[in-house]
Amino acid sequence: MKRNISVFILLILLASSYKYRTKATESIQPHLASLQPLQEAAAADHSLNEAIERMQQANLDLAHGNDSLAKALWSRKDDVTMFTGPAAGTQKGWEAVEDALKLSSKQIAGANTYISEKIGGSSGAEQAYLVQTEQYGFPNGKTVNFQATILFQKEGGEWKIIHRHADKLATVKKPDKTSK
Repeated sequence: MKRNISVFILLILLASSYKYRTKATESIQPHLASLQPLQEAAAADHSLNEAIERMQQANLDLAHGNDSLAKALWSRKDDVTMFTGPAAGTQKGWEAVEDALKLSSKQIAGANTYISEKIGGSSGAEQAYLVQTEQYGFPNGKTVNFQATILFQKEGGEWKIIHRHADKLATVKKPDKTSK
């Protein structure tokens, strides 16, 4: 008898948790439904596509020691953030991000190539994100590779970067075929 009551109580708890979980999911769905894949968003909003193209050019300019275009793409709000891995840490606020951009420009100075590969992204009416890999190539043949997530927000009708998280990817050494 006690076991039947315990099973009954357990079933009631499971049913009620499912009911609340379903309601929580329903309340989230309209927000997620408003997002669209980045390619569709860029096609519908040319300014987003242009902002991404300017960002790619700014990354190449950073490699050549020029950080002015990169700075122009960032929001000037106090809540902008940049995570640059264990070496440089976390920056919050425009002044800290600006200093990090200057440092980044010095760290990758001398690179003569920049290649990015889009992994994914999505966009809503006011915000968008882009996930990509980045590779800076140097004249001596060495490369520096990053994985980056960039968040954009529309400010005054223009897309601005509000967050960037980039981590350096480990260089994988190709195995020597002569060694066992």
